[in-house]
Amino acid sequence: MDLRQLRCFLSVAGLLSFTKAAKRLGMTQPGISYQVSSLEQALGLKLFLRGARVIQLTAAGHYFLTNLQRLCAEYEGVVATCRAVPGEEVEGGRELEAFPDIRQLQCFLAVVHRQNFTKAGEDIFRTQSGISYQIASLEKSLHRKLFHRAARSISLTEFGEAFFERVRGLVADYHRVLLQAQNLGAGDGGSLTIGFLGVVFMQMLPGLIREFSVVRPGARVKTVHVTLAHMFDAIRAGEIDCGFALIFDHACSPDIQTQLILRDRMMAAMSVDHPFANRKKLKLSELKGQPLLSITPAIAGPGVEWHRALCEKHGLDYDLTDFSPDFPSMFLAISMGSGIAIQPRRTIEEHGNARLRYVELEDDGMDIEFVVAWKAEGANPLLPLFLQGFNRVGC
Repeated sequence: MDLRQLRCFLSVAGLLSFTKAAKRLGMTQPGISYQVSSLEQALGLKLFLRGARVIQLTAAGHYFLTNLQRLCAEYEGVVATCRAVPGEEVEGGRELEAFPDIRQLQCFLAVVHRQNFTKAGEDIFRTQSGISYQIASLEKSLHRKLFHRAARSISLTEFGEAFFERVRGLVADYHRVLLQAQNLGAGDGGSLTIGFLGVVFMQMLPGLIREFSVVRPGARVKTVHVTLAHMFDAIRAGEIDCGFALIFDHACSPDIQTQLILRDRMMAAMSVDHPFANRKKLKLSELKGQPLLSITPAIAGPGVEWHRALCEKHGLDYDLTDFSPDFPSMFLAISMGSGIAIQPRRTIEEHGNARLRYVELEDDGMDIEFVVAWKAEGANPLLPLFLQGFNRVGC
């Protein structure tokens, strides 16, 4: 993979058009098609699905693109960090490329390993002059000398040592990404397991899955109902690849990444016979002394903790809360006049009946978010293709 191929791939992937990419790069359309095809052949990957009028990334291509962009950003950080290390500058240095030349980095690591240009070339099937050229090109892009060269020996400069320590992991990560992309391309389509809770998500999931199946027809999709209490642990454990859930106060741990689906507002749900049933708005403080209903912590998890903190903040007695094992039971109890529940508008509407009313809570901090969540690191490579469906189905 050379830098010209890489530029062409990134441009076509960004524009999803060979013609527009060629115009941006100042190339002909056949020329950019040739470069992309050469890259696909070199990597052993089919990166694009080409139709009569449209093209789209394959699952392998999308995975490769996403991780390549990440590696480019990491490499930029590596170079910025290493340039703080003093070292001999290289004459005629050029501007750093927006992405690393993997061939140059492989040559560099081979020379560090063998401490000899000729032996390094033998290891990776290159001539001594070819290795020397790649190292010189790398030094020019970094503006620093990587090696002290003597008559019969070479050694790393201080800058070279710092660069080696940081870049070897990046090259190993690149090979891991490439292997995973090749496995995706050669596999049977892969699989995706989706966790969800509530009717809100059940209504949108069929459309998303249909869209995903068009892009990845061979992929297997499994949906499982997961409680909010277990949702994020299930994602971390790999039991599900992504989960449709709620978060409160925008709070989510750093190892979980989320994409917003919609925002909703907490309401006070009550029986039609309740004195507050005809009110348009309520303050939480007006619920003092009222019996509260909620879902058991074993099911609602972080939702219960949020409710507890909310009650403490507004002077409500959380000990007056009666817990139900599920939503149908809780809303039946509300309809019978057993108490008031603080729940999202959409959840109340899902379980609504003629005996149920809800009133808006006008206090600050009553907004909650419906999200799709997944592992920040090591996510299923099919997940980006699935998430693209949000734009197509209007979620």
